[in-house]
Amino acid sequence: MNISVINPITPAWNHMVRILFKPFAFKKWLALGFCAFLAQCGDQGLGSYNGIQNSNSPSGFDGIKLWVENNFGLFISIVAGAALLLLIIGLLITWISSRGKFMLLDGIVKNRGAIVEPWAEYKKEGNSLFLFSIVLSFIVLFVLALIVGISALIALPDIQSKMFGASAITAICVGGALLLFYILACIVLTFIIDVLMIPTMYLKRVGAIQGWKIAWNELFKGHVGSFMLLILMMALLAIGASTIGMFAICATCCIGALPYVSSVLFLPITVFFTCYALCYIQQFGNDWAFLKNMCRFCNYDMEGLEEGHTCPECGK
Repeated sequence: MNISVINPITPAWNHMVRILFKPFAFKKWLALGFCAFLAQCGDQGLGSYNGIQNSNSPSGFDGIKLWVENNFGLFISIVAGAALLLLIIGLLITWISSRGKFMLLDGIVKNRGAIVEPWAEYKKEGNSLFLFSIVLSFIVLFVLALIVGISALIALPDIQSKMFGASAITAICVGGALLLFYILACIVLTFIIDVLMIPTMYLKRVGAIQGWKIAWNELFKGHVGSFMLLILMMALLAIGASTIGMFAICATCCIGALPYVSSVLFLPITVFFTCYALCYIQQFGNDWAFLKNMCRFCNYDMEGLEEGHTCPECGK
């Protein structure tokens, strides 16, 4: 089976245009933008707040240190409470984002701007993705801690002797190699989940574990080369999209950088990339048909042609 990363570009663009501009409906655009905002909020992370610091004032630092020593129990309670609050907020964002991803897919596949219906309809899949994401996050953090621990153990002799020698150099080389492999593995894993697993869950109406198994066995295994090319193609397209996004943000005096505003403003980019992934998957056969009016052999846009009509592009 010949799986192309070039052929899906044109039909993905055509479907994006059909959804957003044929005809243009402002209400539909805002609804899809809201779904995109929910889907992406879990990927944006929590912003950091930098409090007012006076690093040049030893007396201020000593005062804080003295307060912590005198109120150590209260300090620990504040830190634990803040950590718990951040954890709850992170879990809430991840849960909302998990549901939002299916809402966005539903709007693109069914060419509609709906919020309430897909939120309720894909409750099971969204909750399953949420639990999968939480477990996976702990595994990823554990592996990272393991890499740090291995590097520290290798460098332990030099750490104990307070010198930079062969052990430290070996630890840097081993830790750097493991960290590079870790980063590449995380990138590939993220793409498999976002590009293959979640659409599989949506189409097959299955949970995250089952969706992963199906996506791995039918879409990834045996097509590793084409999937790696897909990652490279999406990265190249993302560079162009980022350039357009920077100009748009500057043209709107940075208003376009606001969370929901950016989701609405850059909706064509979001819809295009989603359609591109779906058109890529559609090449795997009739069982993977997401977007209608697309030739399953070459992804040619056959809108306006009668059902059963021969594709004018590939003749099949």
